[in-house]
Amino acid sequence: MSLGAATEASEPVRFKCVALPGVGGAFDVDIAGGRVRSITPSLSGDPVRLLLPAFIDLHLHADRAYAQGPRRARSLEDAVEQVEAVKRAATEEDIFERACKLFRRASAHGTTRLRTHVDIDPVVGWRPLAAVARARRQFEEVLDVSIVAFATAHLDPSSAIGRRTITEAVAGQADMIGTVVPFHEDPTVSLNALLDIATELDVGADLHIDERAGSGYLEELADACLTRKMHGRVTASHCCALATTPPADAARTIDKLAEARMTVIALPALNLHLQDRGSITPRRRGITPVREMLDAGVPVRFGSDNVMDVFYPYGDADPLEAAFLASITAHVDDESALLRGICDGRSRVEEGMEADLVVIEASTWNEAIARRPLPRTVLRRGRRVTVERSGQR
Repeated sequence: MSLGAATEASEPVRFKCVALPGVGGAFDVDIAGGRVRSITPSLSGDPVRLLLPAFIDLHLHADRAYAQGPRRARSLEDAVEQVEAVKRAATEEDIFERACKLFRRASAHGTTRLRTHVDIDPVVGWRPLAAVARARRQFEEVLDVSIVAFATAHLDPSSAIGRRTITEAVAGQADMIGTVVPFHEDPTVSLNALLDIATELDVGADLHIDERAGSGYLEELADACLTRKMHGRVTASHCCALATTPPADAARTIDKLAEARMTVIALPALNLHLQDRGSITPRRRGITPVREMLDAGVPVRFGSDNVMDVFYPYGDADPLEAAFLASITAHVDDESALLRGICDGRSRVEEGMEADLVVIEASTWNEAIARRPLPRTVLRRGRRVTVERSGQR
């Protein structure tokens, strides 16, 4: 039985007197055939609801969500150490239930497409991939879920078993491949091996890279993508170390990212929580140079990352929270940039577009990210989304 459904809607559907991003005033929006058919000025007064493109969250960990360790993580390294015991103890059913809970919350917030990394390594075997793929099928009416086969520190892409396991994951349920670059014995070799596998399998790659200060593999990744002509097919997640790189070196790297059309996913919640964590107030924060990347034309997205797990004890898979944190920590004030960050490049509601939409009980974008109100009305392909036990904050 599916846990999510997109109900048939009568034609046409009309949203009266709504605010739209990027334009002033109030509008009536008509939807038919799964698309936005017309947008006309409203005569009904001032708007009290905001109509946005539906959200697209490109960085989650559905297999780890809600699985907390014995104590609050003291550092990134401590979280990595704790998660080993959690992973070993989890059954496929445990992971399935947690993934369903995450998908339920994401859908309730207005997300209609998401990407989740799923661990593959000798510690967990195929349990996480099987469980998350099963959860994906349960929510297929309301969510498009893309799975990244994520080679952890226990599965080096440059090894024979790593190559074989990653290939088998793609032949099974995975859509993309990824790894955590600095955790392997020779990060440069592992980085290049993963890109070689992605090229051979004709899939995209999403790499956790330079999450810790002092790392410096992002420029190597950009060079490797340019050499292989993998333009627009690779994503770099975290990229925190770039914020402490000398300005000239950072600018050179950012120019290469733009040339490679590489998407960078900033993850403000998790990185603010763990970066430079210790006994004193942190001096270095975990936000990659978002504004410089935007100025250079790099596609920057904002993701939720971990949700109430070993790495991050908070979060609710709400892209509006990611936009809020990006605004106050990276000083991204531009509404369009924030929307593109949580809608995978979209920032407007326009006639003719597919009707993946979310209605928020707020009259302006500023009010929406300030209050992040629930519940929200969510449409996928023009039909209202309902999720079993979606709940409210």
